[in-house]
Amino acid sequence: MSGKIWKELLILLAIFGLIWIAFSYYNYEIDANPFAIKAETEQEMADFMNEYMLQDFETVDQAPLDSVLGVIMTRLTTHMDTVSYDYQIHVIRDSQINAFTSLNGNIYIFTGLIEELGSAEELAVILAHEIGHAEQKHVIEKIAKTIGMEAFFSIATGGDAVLMSELAKLGISTAFDRKNEEAADDFALELAKKSKINPRRLGQFFIRLKGKNSTALDDLEFIRTHPLDSDRIQKSSDYKTPNSFEEKPLNIDWDQVQQMLP
Repeated sequence: MSGKIWKELLILLAIFGLIWIAFSYYNYEIDANPFAIKAETEQEMADFMNEYMLQDFETVDQAPLDSVLGVIMTRLTTHMDTVSYDYQIHVIRDSQINAFTSLNGNIYIFTGLIEELGSAEELAVILAHEIGHAEQKHVIEKIAKTIGMEAFFSIATGGDAVLMSELAKLGISTAFDRKNEEAADDFALELAKKSKINPRRLGQFFIRLKGKNSTALDDLEFIRTHPLDSDRIQKSSDYKTPNSFEEKPLNIDWDQVQQMLP
């Protein structure tokens, strides 16, 4: 082998060596979530979706209720390692027992669900579950798998009111898959524990819904959009906390909260 070839080979080895050293010592982060999109893009898409979503619903705007939700969200978000969004909670005046997550940290709760809940702590674990969907990009994943992100953005920016309205309904009508529901449960249980809220309250709520008669059960939107099964309920109910764990009650009069509802 000629000296020139040896020289070129040594140069290549040196280049590969430098690349290896750089990747070994450089502190870099890789976004492993294939459904992550730019914050500006998600914000724009959320604005389009929320505009059309709220055309079909009436929101409840009451300062005392907003204050209660603020207390709960502050308890939760202060115990999160990272908070991806400035979460906005929208209370919908509707008898549906439902809650769902939209784009860019928008969470919608129906008054029917609030009426069904037994405590502020139960609402906290439900919100933790919805935060889990948002933080893990499940909404974006659902849209991407259903119609594709490019198609969504094309419809949104194209100003097609009819199609955009149908896309907005997608956020309510299409349930997350089992994998995403389990991931949101895991997130909620862990966040509840960190926030000094008994994680088992999620299981208690699920059991109460499951305990309704079959006809009522079929009509529960929360179960349609958050399909339950025995394994998920059992996991929530049996979630282990340290022996030293002690729930720190939220300073909220739940009876008064429910009386705020129209």
